[in-house]
Amino acid sequence: MRVGIQTWGSEGDIRPFVALGHALAARGHDVELLYTEISDRRYEGVATALGFTARAVASPVVPDPRELFEIGLTAINTRNQLQQGLHISRRLLEPVVEPIYEAGLELCRRSDLLIHHFILHPSRAAADTAGTPAITVAFAHLLVPSRHIHPSGLPRLGEWANAIEWAIVRFALNRTLLTNANRFRARLGLPAFADLLEDAWPSHRLNLIASSPALLDRPADWPAWHQQCGFLSLPAHEHEPMAPEVEAFLSRGPAPAFMGFGSLMPFGGSHYLMDTVAIFTEAAKLAGTRAIVQAEIDRPVTGDVLFVKRTPHAQVFPRCSAVVHHAGAGTTHATLRAGVPSIPVPHVSDQFLWSDDLHRLGVAPAPLRRTALTTKALAARLAKTVGDADMKRRAMDIRARMLPDDGPGTAADLIERAMGCARPKLAR
Repeated sequence: MRVGIQTWGSEGDIRPFVALGHALAARGHDVELLYTEISDRRYEGVATALGFTARAVASPVVPDPRELFEIGLTAINTRNQLQQGLHISRRLLEPVVEPIYEAGLELCRRSDLLIHHFILHPSRAAADTAGTPAITVAFAHLLVPSRHIHPSGLPRLGEWANAIEWAIVRFALNRTLLTNANRFRARLGLPAFADLLEDAWPSHRLNLIASSPALLDRPADWPAWHQQCGFLSLPAHEHEPMAPEVEAFLSRGPAPAFMGFGSLMPFGGSHYLMDTVAIFTEAAKLAGTRAIVQAEIDRPVTGDVLFVKRTPHAQVFPRCSAVVHHAGAGTTHATLRAGVPSIPVPHVSDQFLWSDDLHRLGVAPAPLRRTALTTKALAARLAKTVGDADMKRRAMDIRARMLPDDGPGTAADLIERAMGCARPKLAR
């Protein structure tokens, strides 16, 4: 089967599709990935090493790292999550809708199937124009309406109120993001969608939810097209070895706390980066813990702090006492698979959902919003989390439940079943 894949966003939005491409290529499918990266990261080499092709489209969306950081800073300082999403869409997605659509249309014409990021309405429009079957991938089960799931940002009033609150969410999204998508579809002569959460975002052929089934029993009121597959993790490969200095630091003392905000860390050389690093290091000192700090900075290792620019989380996290992170879907799953407690510091969008879920699961203290991050606040959470035997036990219990997860493999099974080309294992 010729499989086209299209995604957009930061590293956390693209790496899962690379993992999915690898799983499909390993089964003999001809896979081509088109990605639109908001910054300057590239994935062609990783894709080639994993057996398929990748190509950047309209990337980077924002060439100037300072401008990109200012866009992110505005989002972080916007308290309303809907307004955050609208700002991100307006600045980072809508400017590249046309090239994403044009590239997606050509990809559809040479593919038997298009798999795309659920938020990419131009990819969906390309598939509909070309008559190519489409499958979507979402990363947060907490964004799929159910009476069993509480909509983030609204009062917690119990299951009886969830349906009402989801109706409020639908209304807000349909008046904003759906309007943009339908305006674009009208230009192409395509029919409008009635509802963003029910029709525009998820494919009714199959909407893969790339979160672990260990975190949520499948709600009985979900339509059949929503299927949890587990997180789409990349296998270890030659591009991400553990550096000798990281191994040496881990081996010569007590387990450190890991600290980093992934692609949301301020850019190198800025005072924002220096301020964030200072908070990390001073908080670790106050809490009496060693630390590994991931940042674009060159500093010598000390007895208590190691600075790294990149390091394989799957190898490092299990040897840490806690992980301070932004609660993106990928990092959240990496901490849970490692059996390590988290200190979530959400910045934008679904990171607030994941932070709340970590706290609900008992593997993290209450979230510390990025705008409230101070040395004192972080040190208090480090002191509470590091050495908390109950929190560590719960994290290890979740790790044990996640051991059977094979997100890319299960996703490939479900895709093949949806396309009628194999009999996969039953989805959990």
